[in-house]
Amino acid sequence: MPLLRGFSVNDYRISNALVHAVLNKCAEHVYSIPTFSSSQLSKWTMEVMPMVNPWPFNSWDVIKGKNTFYTIDGDGIPVRYDALTLRSKYSIKLHSMIHETRPELIIMLISSDKWSITVPKPIGGVDNYDIIESSPADFTGHFSYEGYPPTVIISVSRDAEPPHEIINMVNQLIREHEIKRQETKSLELIVKANGDINGISSILRIHGLSVSIDGDKLIIRAGDEGTRALLNALVDNNLIEYYFDVEITEVQLQ
Repeated sequence: MPLLRGFSVNDYRISNALVHAVLNKCAEHVYSIPTFSSSQLSKWTMEVMPMVNPWPFNSWDVIKGKNTFYTIDGDGIPVRYDALTLRSKYSIKLHSMIHETRPELIIMLISSDKWSITVPKPIGGVDNYDIIESSPADFTGHFSYEGYPPTVIISVSRDAEPPHEIINMVNQLIREHEIKRQETKSLELIVKANGDINGISSILRIHGLSVSIDGDKLIIRAGDEGTRALLNALVDNNLIEYYFDVEITEVQLQ
């Protein structure tokens, strides 16, 4: 199941092109623009999530250039970078959508100066596309840490002619993608919780980690092979101490 999504209201051309193509095919009308073929729709279930951040429906002034683009929700939380702690109601909703749909491929399209295709670091490579650094706190790469297929990031040139070039690129990617996941070591992590131990354990479980409570300590393991990358990233980059009120007391190889 490919899941197509976008973050920025400034990327509305991309979302509109995808929605237009899907609806045209579903309505069985013939248009001059390319759409997803019948064979593709029989193989895949398409989910399109245009502009999942909180601002799309009240940001027309941003599109018209009258106001600067803002990146936080009404509570001051930057949603794109809230994939790990899930403080915003919008990031909670997005995270739950992925778990409900369990996609086989996630495609993120963003406006850029030129065309490019990249994948986040937890994946070894997809069709030899460039690999970029990505934090588990950033939605652009977060789900690759949870064992889902990679979020393939397509940067769409602002000079592209939508919807022709955009849809052709997505069609090609769906047909040809190949995933090569990096190997990760299996860890058991023991941390002392200084804050709300039940709240911390609940958030970690949402991300697929196995968590048990022993007094004021949490014993954390990868829930399955797919979430090893997440636990490794939390340890290797000191992220669990940075984002949660805990202290690492022991790390063991399993």
